[in-house]
This record gives sequence, structure tokens and C-alpha cells, in this order.
Amino acid sequence: MKTATRMFLLSFALLVYGPGAMAYESTAQVIKRQAPTGISNMFYECVEKAESDDIALASCQSAEKKRQDARLNAAYKSLLSTQRGTAKEKLIRAERAWLEFHNTSKTLESSLYGSETVSSFQVMQQELFRLCGRANVLEEYLSIVNDR
Repeated sequence: MKTATRMFLLSFALLVYGPGAMAYESTAQVIKRQAPTGISNMFYECVEKAESDDIALASCQSAEKKRQDARLNAAYKSLLSTQRGTAKEKLIRAERAWLEFHNTSKTLESSLYGSETVSSFQVMQQELFRLCGRANVLEEYLSIVNDR
């Protein structure tokens, strides 16, 4: 399984960056380059320590998913508390639509990537990135509301 993870990352780097990608990049560096702003440094440090240990990498992803989900929920609750009337209703509808999109995307990605270990890492990474991206958006909305 460890070899499969390395081969996936190497193949991905070669596909995206061509032969110049042969310079060594750690798994954390590859992920960081692709990740939205807001993924925690704790996650990258965990991935660095895990190296190619699949169980440790899965643990890193699980912990980061919890952090990003908590961040998203905190931003949503804070933003929701600032809204009244139709604005509040629109926010609730928007969040429900995003949740549907998130769940549908995860289901699609699971069917596309398959059930290999590397594939499950990719599905989880996409989920992490979506959670982080949504938290970023809600925090931006909150800053707009707070700047009024």
C-alpha cells in the first residue's frame, strides 16, 4: 500500500508538472500546493511525520476533517446569529444546498476513484478541501457583516 501511495503521488506530479517534477517533494508539500488557504499547519506536520504510513496518513486526514468541520460550523453559527428574517432564511437554504452538493460530490468521487487505499486518500482530501473552502467563504461573509 505504501508503494501505491508513492506511485500515485509520483505519477500525479509527472502528469501535472512534467519531467521537471522529479525533484523530491514531500507528500505534505504536494498537498499544500493544492490546498486552499485554511488547512492547518498541524495537518501538514502530521503528514510529514506519517511519511508513507497509510494508517498514520488516514489519521492525519481524520483529525483535519474534524478541525475543518468545527471551523465551518463555528463560522456558520456566528453568521447565522447575525442574520434576521429573509436573510437568515436565505443563509439556511444556501447552507443546505452546499451540504447537498458536498455529499453528492463525495459520493461521485468515491465512485470515480474506486476503493484502493490511494483512492480513499484522494476522496478524503477532496472532502477536506471542500470543508475548508466553505469555511473560508462563511468566514468572509462574517467579516463583511462585521465590517458594517
